[in-house]
Amino acid sequence: MYMNNSIQKEENPCTFEDLAKLETMMCKSKQELRFTGIFVLVISFILPFLPPKHSGQKAMLDMMSYSQAVAGIVTVFGVVFLWSVYYMLYGLHKDLKNKIKITVNTYVTSCGSSKYKGKQYFYFSAAALPYRIGRIPFGKTEFDKIKKGDRVVVEYSKFGKKLLGWESNSFPHVE
Repeated sequence: MYMNNSIQKEENPCTFEDLAKLETMMCKSKQELRFTGIFVLVISFILPFLPPKHSGQKAMLDMMSYSQAVAGIVTVFGVVFLWSVYYMLYGLHKDLKNKIKITVNTYVTSCGSSKYKGKQYFYFSAAALPYRIGRIPFGKTEFDKIKKGDRVVVEYSKFGKKLLGWESNSFPHVE
């Protein structure tokens, strides 16, 4: 089998379907972050009202160190939350604003399957893709058709690195 190892990467404008997928991803990420934000707020509100470990003469010292510990924990929660907002939403926001996707004409480097919660999942990896798109999922019928070395075209968003779709030379597939 002859493998053509040339890889071509180009920027294209997003289609309406691509923008709809990105908007769906944005809504899902916002929902997850909303849940996480509420959890952080509840924990930040409850922690100061938990009693200190000791009572009596050491209570005042423990109360002071306890309040500093609570302030430290709340600060760490806040920083982690803000970082997750940036990590999850900033790339999607830039993608929706700029409306640019990356199209990579590449080849399959490996195919595989794994079982998760009683369900079988199939995936392949392709050369020259970002780390976030390491494994591309597909169905059982496609698993029998696609092989290592086959040419595929993968589309993903430029800034958020979210998979928009892929197709093979032998059969098209769009997620």
